[in-house]
Amino acid sequence: MPLSARLIFAAVLALSGAALAQDGPPPEGRNGPGPGYVLHADLPYADRSADRNVMDIYVPEGVENPPIVVRIHGGGFIVGDKSNPDGLDMFIRAGIAVASINYRLSDQAVWPGQFDDLMDAFAFVRANGDALGYDETRVASFGASAGGHLSAVSGIALAADPATALEASVLWFPPILFSEMDADMAAVGLTAVTGSTDDAGSAESKLIGAAVRENPALAEAASPLTLLAALPAEAVLPPFLIMHGAEDTNISRIQSGRLFMALLSRPGTAELDYSLLPGSG
Repeated sequence: MPLSARLIFAAVLALSGAALAQDGPPPEGRNGPGPGYVLHADLPYADRSADRNVMDIYVPEGVENPPIVVRIHGGGFIVGDKSNPDGLDMFIRAGIAVASINYRLSDQAVWPGQFDDLMDAFAFVRANGDALGYDETRVASFGASAGGHLSAVSGIALAADPATALEASVLWFPPILFSEMDADMAAVGLTAVTGSTDDAGSAESKLIGAAVRENPALAEAASPLTLLAALPAEAVLPPFLIMHGAEDTNISRIQSGRLFMALLSRPGTAELDYSLLPGSG
């Protein structure tokens, strides 16, 4: 059975009532009241950073060859880690394995360092399904905020090769085009609680290693839209599910709308769902 965006949506929908920008509660252990899983902890997938190039893989018990979702944490590219993955209980109950990854933060590497980490992480997942007990041919991505950006990057970049293409890519409130984030927030009449993205001290400026305002080319190089434009015309994109709070004061809903429109206009997008959540920040 193909792993579709709607299947993942069913697993994560129960979380939408919580604050979207927050990680969920600590997951239940395999001996706790929640569904059982086998945890493969601290698996190294690259050698650029001993603590950041690692992942945890949770495999549901009693499920033969389950599909797997790669969970990419948020945190503005400056904080966050693989612990307490969002929706773990929901995924395990749905019979879906979870790979929760660390990647190098912006104080350790600037873009495209994070892109390199993503590609290696997905390659590891693809190579170790038989050994760890999941179906390495059915892989999806899921992330929120900065993790949503990286989930979009993964879904697009990996589509260039049918051998690496994902089954689905799920994004919650992702920043998409850094150079337009301030304008997009102003356009919806909201004020960014994190301050101006254009400033040198912003999370996005730290990611690209320079002030967004003064270096739009660097900002565009980190955009999923740039990867999408460079994708071969024959590439088939996976299903995408994009979710965004209409009143988000961290990342304007126009940001995710930019990706939605770009995907909508491109031939080869298998399935596309966009959910704007009224009243949600």
